[in-house]
Amino acid sequence: MIREEHLDIFRRYFPEPSIDMVSSMFPRYGIHLEITRTRLTRHGDFRYEPSSGKYHITVNGSLSPYSFLLTFIHEIAHLVVHKEYKKAVKPHGSEWKATFRCLMLSLPLEDIYPSDILPHLLDYLKNPLATSDRHNGLHRALNSYDSHGRKINNTKEDNDLCTIEELQAGDKFIFRERLYTLGTKRRRLYLCTLVENGNQYLFSPLSQVKKIKHDDK
Repeated sequence: MIREEHLDIFRRYFPEPSIDMVSSMFPRYGIHLEITRTRLTRHGDFRYEPSSGKYHITVNGSLSPYSFLLTFIHEIAHLVVHKEYKKAVKPHGSEWKATFRCLMLSLPLEDIYPSDILPHLLDYLKNPLATSDRHNGLHRALNSYDSHGRKINNTKEDNDLCTIEELQAGDKFIFRERLYTLGTKRRRLYLCTLVENGNQYLFSPLSQVKKIKHDDK
């Protein structure tokens, strides 16, 4: 039985039409959900704790409700596959793809997702990848909503934004009010350095950032 205070938390992070089905997954799968701060390298993760036999899922709290739900189901699919196969299959192999697709399609997607996200989501579900960031259309559509599920208005500041892949190595940019330097591309992602302490992070090529112009320095 889900307590009312838990439902209040769900309503802050999940789209309203998904609450009933999402809340039913907690007792069914025995999930412990942790809502975390923003992490640059992942939207969420799944862990099984052998000592306690518990399943632990984390999801970034800064995501829009539509991304939050997608990430949550992504991790639930890992849980279901782990229960059935343990470590005998690839993390994002055919078993995970089929499970994730089935779980997503069991949701009332037309009631949950806005019309500018839904077509890209359905296309992504034909062959889901390890991260939705790798589907350009879906990535852009999801990123056009804020953490409250509101459409982001196109302001002058937004017009100054660009994507990581539009920058050149050595360019400086601002992401979440912190200054970075663009480094080299590692397979699909870009290795960038946080100027204040030298720590390095991987960025998606479609991450939206503000390039620092010479007259801004």
